[in-house]
Amino acid sequence: MSDQQQSVSDPFDLALADWRGGRFGAALAGLRKAASGGDAGCASLLLQMSADPAAPAGARADAAAAILAGPDTPLLRRHAAFIRASGYGLKADPAAALAQRLEAARSGDPLAMTEIALLTALVPGQTGSASTALALPLLEAAVEAGSAAAIAALLRLALETGTVSAVARRRTSALGQSGHPLAAGLIAATRALPETPARPAQARDSAWPEAATLLAAITAPAAPAQTLYATPRVSRTAGFLPAMLCDYLATQAASLLKPAQIFDPLTGQPRPDPYRQSLTAALPDGVMDLVLWAIKLRMAKLAGGHYDQGEALAVLLYRAGDQYRPHVDYLSDTGSVTAADLARQGQRTATTLVRLNQDFTGGDTVFPRLDVRWTGTAGDALSFDNVDADGAGDPLTLHAGEPVTAGMKILASLWLRERA
Repeated sequence: MSDQQQSVSDPFDLALADWRGGRFGAALAGLRKAASGGDAGCASLLLQMSADPAAPAGARADAAAAILAGPDTPLLRRHAAFIRASGYGLKADPAAALAQRLEAARSGDPLAMTEIALLTALVPGQTGSASTALALPLLEAAVEAGSAAAIAALLRLALETGTVSAVARRRTSALGQSGHPLAAGLIAATRALPETPARPAQARDSAWPEAATLLAAITAPAAPAQTLYATPRVSRTAGFLPAMLCDYLATQAASLLKPAQIFDPLTGQPRPDPYRQSLTAALPDGVMDLVLWAIKLRMAKLAGGHYDQGEALAVLLYRAGDQYRPHVDYLSDTGSVTAADLARQGQRTATTLVRLNQDFTGGDTVFPRLDVRWTGTAGDALSFDNVDADGAGDPLTLHAGEPVTAGMKILASLWLRERA
């Protein structure tokens, strides 16, 4: 055993040391033992490492088994629901995952309450209108259970309906103290809105939807897309994602943001991206929950693909002056690392983008060879193919993100591959 291994006793740190030393099997074995004992941090790292191309065959299924065998704690319940919904190493069973989260929500689990409340935003007629009978009481229940994300969602909903929940208003100071990235803006924007009384606790208790209702809403086709270009396909979809889900995705990625990098195809090592000035966050499986799973699934479907064809769901943040210079999303076989990646998952066949915020100018997505330009508003999506009818990279899909002139532009991005 090396001196480095002997000096590390925490299973999380030991797994990192083993992984960096190329001892992948040992790293995963240690994390599986810790996760099955209830260590949520190790469970998160286990999900992330087991999805790495360097992980041994069967690593995902072994990770899933370890987490599902662990104790019934809030964080392990969240991981277990994601495993069941996504089919992480197992057969996907979204209905069972949603039923599990609903049971946890009804029992008062704040994480589960927040996820279910946010997912109701996908049920037709819930947000952006007077018909908020389902979403509001569930969000209020999650707020009472201590969820900062639910407070933010209620304030976002208040901007859509013109009235703010009394439950949310009482907790605005708690939202500000939580470190929520959008707290200051949401509190200021809703300060002058009239207040609506809180729903009785009985109304909240009886408002939880059925798992089948949520699954139907999550998997329902998006609103009809408008074709901007036929071949290669470029299409936009208005109102693809409700505003409170846009906020949730952006805030879940906030702590993971770092300057954009690419992997050098010759060395396999990361280096600054020469084409993109932005902050970026790729969400690993260890941070995924049912809300993020649902968003990724819907983005994949918009491009004609399946959830497991998607690379990691990513969030991109462009500040004033940042841009993404003209580039293509398909991969070129320029080195051994790229060749191995193409052999494993195939080409990047399509891309879906979702605009997550409103408060910026500039930053249009443009396709100079197609004379296509997309701006959109918060919640709108753009989806396009990267390959031609024969599956080869299509140079006509060259596109760019123009410089942001004021504010911050936040986008969700998903690349779809030929194979899972």
